[in-house]
Amino acid sequence: MFMETALKTKKKTVSLNRYSGKWVAFDEKERIVGFDDTLDGLMKKMKRRGLEKKVSVFLVPRKDEGPYILLL
Repeated sequence: MFMETALKTKKKTVSLNRYSGKWVAFDEKERIVGFDDTLDGLMKKMKRRGLEKKVSVFLVPRKDEGPYILLL
């Protein structure tokens, strides 16, 4: 059985299937602003862009893992 991985916010639902097993960063407008295989790699990318203190990060579960729920 395939489960859709999605982020549901007050304004919209964003599919996260393409980021399966990756760390994803969201800005205050609930947009995906970066992703990487490791948290360290993602935070280095965010630091280069000056966003390290302005993002929320989330590890998207792989398709074979159970669902996680993230509420913003």
